[in-house]
Amino acid sequence: ALNLEKLNCENCESLVKLPSLARLTSLKSLRLKGCRSLKKFPEIPNNFDELDLSETGIKKVPDFIEHLDRLQRLTMTNSMVKDVSSNISKLKSLEDLDLSGCPIVKFPTVDVPSSSLRFKSLKYMHMDSCKSLKLLSELPPYLLRLTVHDCTSLEKQESINNIEANAMLKIGSLAKIWAARDYFDADFLIYCFPGNKISANKLKFQSMNSSLSLKIAPNGGGGRRFLVFVICLVVDLTHCGYISDLECSCKCQFTAADGGNYEKPSSEISFLLFPDLVKCKDYHVFILSTVDMVTEDQNYEEASFEFYLGSCGPIDDIDIKVERCGVHVIYVDAESDTDTDATDGTDDTDATDDTVATEKRHAKNKRSFSHDGEEGDVGLKKIE
Repeated sequence: ALNLEKLNCENCESLVKLPSLARLTSLKSLRLKGCRSLKKFPEIPNNFDELDLSETGIKKVPDFIEHLDRLQRLTMTNSMVKDVSSNISKLKSLEDLDLSGCPIVKFPTVDVPSSSLRFKSLKYMHMDSCKSLKLLSELPPYLLRLTVHDCTSLEKQESINNIEANAMLKIGSLAKIWAARDYFDADFLIYCFPGNKISANKLKFQSMNSSLSLKIAPNGGGGRRFLVFVICLVVDLTHCGYISDLECSCKCQFTAADGGNYEKPSSEISFLLFPDLVKCKDYHVFILSTVDMVTEDQNYEEASFEFYLGSCGPIDDIDIKVERCGVHVIYVDAESDTDTDATDGTDDTDATDDTVATEKRHAKNKRSFSHDGEEGDVGLKKIE
């Protein structure tokens, strides 16, 4: 037993307290899902890398959580957690945190003074269907996937602004990595949150339907540069109920100064928005980007985008559509690896009843996007 690496005690409903595991120094994974009589967070040694406390009676994540410095994945889905200690931010190895379905009111304010010292490895955070969640005052700095869909109390504009700002800041830093082809596993970003608006301050080009065209700012420097596109979609999930494998496909085409039209070798780039079965309703906003949305500028003048929603799973009949879309362009200079936001150019989409263009300024084992071409292929082909 001393060499035991995994312990599964799922659905032991009479389990009230966990015995000492101090001697099990090889134990890496502990699953207590469905142990509903377990009311307190178990005191366990720091050799764990995975802890599943889903569907337990635990109400608080205590201060001593900081001692689990090897923990990579913490799952507390549909437990009774209302309070999470800010010490959770000190877990330097934590990559995946799932608090979905918990009665938590707010994400903890972090006491660690430097952002570089908090949540150093956290890439995936799920707080779906946290009905009491009202405030997200600050977010972990290195998130690649954030889902807070069906959080019906998350109404404060401050929280929405924080999510949007965090997403744009993160994509801004990823843009340089993607353009340099220097990424490892940080090859996508997907944020999902309740709402029906696209920020005019953060996404310059917008449309009131599922397609838009935008002008590419001239390359004043004349050197090589890359274009990194950030997508924002407003999706009506009112009638979909439970859904899984929701996929968004993006078709993009470029027009060059010589009048030629270009398209991605993989004509569609797909984002797996919901890899797992989830219950959704109302309007939600998705902010997305991947390494596949990076292309070297070939003296382009215009880019056109069209977005589609569908299921890549067994359910084909999905009553969902893109209500609004927005695109933001980040320009990355190939020589200096500096990036600038889109500040010039206009969207020539006609302002009609259907379209209004404005110029106001995946857990590690879940792939969060896919595409039809070869991985890493960001070249273009000319349409004859």
